[in-house]
This record gives sequence, structure tokens and C-alpha cells, in this order.
Amino acid sequence: MTAVALVLWEILLSQTLAAGLETIKTRGRLIVGIKNNLPPLGFLDQSGNLKGFEVDISQQLAKELLGSNNQLDLLPLKNSERFPALWSDQVDLLIAQVTLTKNRSRLMDFSLPYYVDSTVLIGRKGLKSSDFQRKEDLIGILKGSASISILQGAFPQAALIGAESYQAGLDALKQGEIKGFAGDAIAIADWLKQNPEFTQVGNKLAFHSLAIALPRGEQYNSLRLRVYKIVEGWRQSGWLQERATFWGLP
Repeated sequence: MTAVALVLWEILLSQTLAAGLETIKTRGRLIVGIKNNLPPLGFLDQSGNLKGFEVDISQQLAKELLGSNNQLDLLPLKNSERFPALWSDQVDLLIAQVTLTKNRSRLMDFSLPYYVDSTVLIGRKGLKSSDFQRKEDLIGILKGSASISILQGAFPQAALIGAESYQAGLDALKQGEIKGFAGDAIAIADWLKQNPEFTQVGNKLAFHSLAIALPRGEQYNSLRLRVYKIVEGWRQSGWLQERATFWGLP
């Protein structure tokens, strides 16, 4: 992130009005930014209901913050909408495939990680990592992805092709326009189940943690500490592992 961009983000951050813990309790309702198009994290079932691992986390968090009579509002967000929604008082927190990074930690607070994801390369069965060593070996990856440098280091001779979305990249892979596609294992797992002719190529390339994102500032300290302790309890009790296993997370 450039210095100018970082200043702009910090200006936006200073204008946030997102609710603290006491306000949330008085309101009696928790508002969570969520994904609704990324199974198994968050998706719509055949009846149009939101389901998934992060939906379960949101429901349990609301229960532990507000008690059995809690109300939970889930606001589906695109990737580009997540942080502006947090900083403009649309949501109290985000449970929407947010990766904990050093740069982001300057702009928002995070809970303990609730899942460790990985970056993987996928391709047709039978391919090996050594099959991606020429400029003709095209690898798709999301435009602007933090994993671009990882791919460049792992496959310095291969050409990287930017994709507008996971679906666009996976469609290009299926149609033979690219030889491989790199992305988060959790976002690719469901697609691999539906397309068994493709599989992970080689070892996992990198690891990163998913965590609950909260607004920064002293007025949110009580909310941050409470969420931190709740997630810590889930980790110690095995609840997170049980939910991850239930949803078949890789």
C-alpha cells in the first residue's frame, strides 16, 4: 500500500462510527458483514437461507455477546465492499474471509484467527509443479492478489494472467485458456469437488489466517477484548475445529 493510499485509509478510519459493545447490547442486535457466494464459508442454500462456516461463527458470536434473545443481521458484502462497510457504520464487524495482515492491522483490529487457510495452485490431474517452468505455462490469479509475489517466486518463468474473479479464473482453467489457477484453498475446495478432473498441484504455497475484523479505537476496546476471549474459548474447546470439520474445510 502506498503512503498516499495509507493516509486516505486512515482518514476513512478516523470517520468510522461503528458501534461499541455497550451500544450493541443496548440495541440488542449484532450486525455482521458476511459472504454469501463462497461455499463453505457463506452461501445461499436451495431455500435462499445463508449457511456456512462463517455464518455459524456469526450466530454463535451473537449468542455469546447478547444472550439467547439475541438478534443477528447478516449483510452480504463483496470483497471491495467489506472495509468501507466497517468504516461507515453499516456493520459492527466483519466475518467475511478477511485475511489478517500487517498492513490491515494498522487500519483495523482483529480477533484471534478462526481458520488458517493456504494458497494453492490447481490444474488438471497428472500435472506437477515442474510443468510450470515456461512462459507458455499460463497461471491465472486474481488481479491485485497478495499471492502474486508468492507465485512469481515459486514459478519465475511462468506467465501470470490476472482474473477479475474466482469464477472467471476457474472458467478459464476449465476451458483450457490457462494451465493452472492459484488462489485460497478454502475458496477453491467446493469447485474441485464439482470438477474432479482438476486437483492441487504440488505443495501448498503459503499460509494465512482468517480473523474477525473490528474497528479500531479506544471506544471499541471492550468489544475487541470480548470477541478476543470468545474466539479464544472456541479454539480451546474445539468448537471451531468441529464446525470446520462439519463444513469439510480443507
